[in-house]
Amino acid sequence: MSREMYSEVRSIILKELKRDLIGPDYIEEDILVETPTQAYITGILYPLEAEVEEEELLEDIYSGEGDSKSSVDDETSEENPNAIKITQQKQSSLGMRFFVAETTEKVNVKIKWGEYKKVVVKDEKTGKKSQSWERVIITHSMEVDLRNSRKKLELIDENTKDHLRNIYFVLDKRKIKDTSNYIVSLFLVNQNVDKTNQKSIFQSSMEVSGVNDTKIFLSENSARLKQDDFQEFLYRNKPVFAKGYGCAVEWENFDSKGASRLKTAFIPSHEIESMSTELPDDLESGVFLEANFSIRSMAKEEDSKVLITSLYDLAERYENWIKRLPINKVEDHNSAQNILDNCYSTLKRIRSGIRILENNPKAYKAFKFMNEVMHTQISMKNYAKNNQNTTLVDELRKENFNWRPFQLAFILLNIEGVVDKESPDRELVDLLWFPTGGGKTEAYLGIIAFLLAYRRLTNDSKNSYEKDGGVTVILRYTLRLLTTQQRDRLMRLIAAAEYIRATNPNGLGEKEISIGFWVGGQVTANKFSDLKEAPYKTASQVENEYNKIRKQVIECPCCGTKDPSYKFLPNEQYNTEKTGVEIKCRNSSCYYYENHMPIYLIDEEIYKKAPTIIISTVDKFARIAWDEKTGSIFGKVDRYCERCGYIAEGEDHAEFHRKPSAKVKKVKPFYPPELIIQDELHLITGPLGTIYGLYETAIEELSSAYINGEKIKPKYIAATATIKNAEEQVQKVFGRESVSQFPPPGLSIEDSFYGREVNVNEFPFRLYTGICVSGHSMKTVLLRVYAVLLQVTETLNTSSEYSKYKDFVDPYRTLIGYFNSVRELGGTVRLLDDDIKKRIQFLKNRYGYTKARYLDNTEELTSRIPSYRIPKVLELLEKQIGNKEIDVALATNMISVGMDVDRLGMMVVTGQPKQTSEYIQASSRIGRSKPGLVVTIYNPYRARDLSHYENFKGYHSRLYNYVEGTTATPYAARARDRALHALAVSIIRLSNKDAASNKKASMINSANTKELYEAVEKRVTVSDVKNKKDTMKDLKNFVDKWRLLSTDYPALQYYVFPKNNKVPEEYYRLLSRFNDLKPKNNNEYDTLDSMRQIESTSKIFIYEGWEKK
Repeated sequence: MSREMYSEVRSIILKELKRDLIGPDYIEEDILVETPTQAYITGILYPLEAEVEEEELLEDIYSGEGDSKSSVDDETSEENPNAIKITQQKQSSLGMRFFVAETTEKVNVKIKWGEYKKVVVKDEKTGKKSQSWERVIITHSMEVDLRNSRKKLELIDENTKDHLRNIYFVLDKRKIKDTSNYIVSLFLVNQNVDKTNQKSIFQSSMEVSGVNDTKIFLSENSARLKQDDFQEFLYRNKPVFAKGYGCAVEWENFDSKGASRLKTAFIPSHEIESMSTELPDDLESGVFLEANFSIRSMAKEEDSKVLITSLYDLAERYENWIKRLPINKVEDHNSAQNILDNCYSTLKRIRSGIRILENNPKAYKAFKFMNEVMHTQISMKNYAKNNQNTTLVDELRKENFNWRPFQLAFILLNIEGVVDKESPDRELVDLLWFPTGGGKTEAYLGIIAFLLAYRRLTNDSKNSYEKDGGVTVILRYTLRLLTTQQRDRLMRLIAAAEYIRATNPNGLGEKEISIGFWVGGQVTANKFSDLKEAPYKTASQVENEYNKIRKQVIECPCCGTKDPSYKFLPNEQYNTEKTGVEIKCRNSSCYYYENHMPIYLIDEEIYKKAPTIIISTVDKFARIAWDEKTGSIFGKVDRYCERCGYIAEGEDHAEFHRKPSAKVKKVKPFYPPELIIQDELHLITGPLGTIYGLYETAIEELSSAYINGEKIKPKYIAATATIKNAEEQVQKVFGRESVSQFPPPGLSIEDSFYGREVNVNEFPFRLYTGICVSGHSMKTVLLRVYAVLLQVTETLNTSSEYSKYKDFVDPYRTLIGYFNSVRELGGTVRLLDDDIKKRIQFLKNRYGYTKARYLDNTEELTSRIPSYRIPKVLELLEKQIGNKEIDVALATNMISVGMDVDRLGMMVVTGQPKQTSEYIQASSRIGRSKPGLVVTIYNPYRARDLSHYENFKGYHSRLYNYVEGTTATPYAARARDRALHALAVSIIRLSNKDAASNKKASMINSANTKELYEAVEKRVTVSDVKNKKDTMKDLKNFVDKWRLLSTDYPALQYYVFPKNNKVPEEYYRLLSRFNDLKPKNNNEYDTLDSMRQIESTSKIFIYEGWEKK
């Protein structure tokens, strides 16, 4: 019942929004004390030559704060198409187009609008005159003969002579080529000429229906010639029947082939279905019991047969579902058979994983450990929420979590590829595709926990690689916010795993299970020297570096205690050389009070500790060309220092230390990272994806192990909720020829067995609504929308009339404002400070609300806020109504992935995002636990915005179908110019210890380049065979030039820091930075510090009178 109450609250909000922007329903009386063109802004058909409001762009009222330097860290850089004032035109017509068969001769049309008549009343006592405007509803119903290809009819109400004339109904019909079907366009046009807007009509609408309500309107796909598109077959239950002109169109009473009623809408809405992960009932196996997949039960189960039986039951249910797919009903039999083949292939891999657990004791033990870790980390999460009233031991006794079937199935199908390094599955990139909020993260966290245990359980002192320790998993993300939130999840997983390893001797090795947060210097210090006073670094600057580190872990992952204790080793004095940072909990009853948290934040400490998991932004991997110490991430260590930790191959380091004494001993290299996880794969596209694909060649090569002459590559897993042409993307970026999407779709987009759409009547989910207003500035539309949405929640919370909804207002209390650029967002900050507050007060007076909403708590989530502030803002967003909750949070695409705040329920999107994937990801930040409301404000003067608005229902009913394909061209000529040499330096430097250190660049002549050439040739053959010849030529030219330089300059270094903006004459370097001052030596190669790095911009000043010179 509660979801229905939330849905009702959402409906009230939407009704009030329509009332303020369009006007009340036809059945309601409407008397205005202001002119109707001031009262309403959409649903109006203006007379020709109507005056328009001068556009004031959001950019024009932008405060300018932080605009001196554009950022590509979190927001998409976009040229502003509205850089100059636009000549606007107010809307004077609406229309729709639809499809009918040749045999359809007639349709019923009902047209309605409102006209406002001015009434002047004189007060008998004071003699003062007051004026108002009263609405009259005009209705025209008619049967239209479609046998006429063109028709124009003036709509006249013969009963009331004073109503407007020159309102026309227009029909246009055209035959669709090579078919017997027609496309019909109907219009309602105001052809009055009036610059004063007085001859406008309001609340305009058109409804078209079949005679006797028959389903005469054809779906767009069935009306056209090509009807064998398999993608259309998958979406057959989400047909598109019509599109609007200057408005949107909604349809009712429809099935996959036809609809009986269409109607225009100026504020259209469409509610998308949620995806249920519950398994369908099985005729053979009966009802599925969720308790069978309890992680606590799986962790504690002593009888392996019971656990294995429950896993086989999952596989059998999946097989039964596949067998029942109606393949014979599909016209495109080949495509349908491919679907079935993919399903059976997935089933085979799931069963293979189960058999491994059944027959491999170490794999079974790792599986049990995985369940224990997942149970413990969720128990820690619950303990952290209520650590005053419970204990971790108490939480561990509870049943906290059941695996969703798709999560467990994904883990099972990956077990063979993780366990058997010679399996073909190792070459597969497994893509986990599931809607946002469905639980993808838990699925790959489970695989991580399994691998952590299995790697250590299979350690053998006789092997050439050490498996007790070393980086096991690399997780990469693209945005700061995503990395911050996912880091917090990973910290809890690692805290749980290390707690189990340390407190229960179970063969999981002596080395701690730990995590390293490998990010840029703006977030946390990269070097220990950053934490020490120097001629160029004052004590206050060192303290700032301390504070950056202290702001990274703001609560204990085990118990949730705030502000953990940071201990800088050996002490916090500014003049001492630091050797590490130790983080402990302040809660004396927490495990991590006595034991330090296994978390490392400084680059140099990460290299020395070689933590079990590295979590990083993708652009950080550009560092591998610059620093030989990064080799430790890939297991390339050969010494261990009792003071400093692991030492990378080729790294310069003393043979021992004094004061205090510390020995250095030789060690085996660690086994390289075995699993690389790329979350939000759809973001690896464009320039970032291109450069990333080049560096990925080096990353895969460095993560490969060589055993008995055989090369064993790492396993790749990717996850996304929005991607198209994944095969091509994986081929370009990862150089793998095969990708396996899980779960594979069935014969309809609504059901893949592991995920099934739930009807919105049973489970209200996320409601989208659109607003597109011509003749008014975006500023006006924005402030009116924000004001209504903010004020209505205040009324619902305080008015006795709505008292029954008081407990259901919270999800809509905090408004998320989403923008496509920081510039537009900046303008809204100014609106919130002034205009929106004034409009809220106006609404209170106009509609008689009991109390106006007071706005005093606005936050921002953009690249303009420092990284340490992000967790605090996310924490504030969790605050509920009455607890100093945030009123408005303004954000850019920084939040489109990774902001998981279940409380949020309302968002306003200003302007259609450039990509559908971004639109889905951004709007999915709300409505995760309660029914959500997304209001999209379109700019009518941007063709793309208008197109999405006019096709609003068709677009939103099949959002995932409109996801654009991703692009990456890592071996194109310009990409090679920018980063091919960095790829070569990375592989040679980190694979040849004699050429590793900065001063050993001249050792290229003794380095083994065979592996480099083989790795690049194989990669480019898969990724971009057309550029293979040119790539290998460029690569060999670079290596040859490097060798020549090393001969001419025996002291050649990789990099030398300039002094006084010049490289000292006695030094020669191979690499340079893009921001090094020119002129540079012609033999140096500009090399990226970050994959997002852009070249310095140049300012152009235009002087008056230039054209006369």
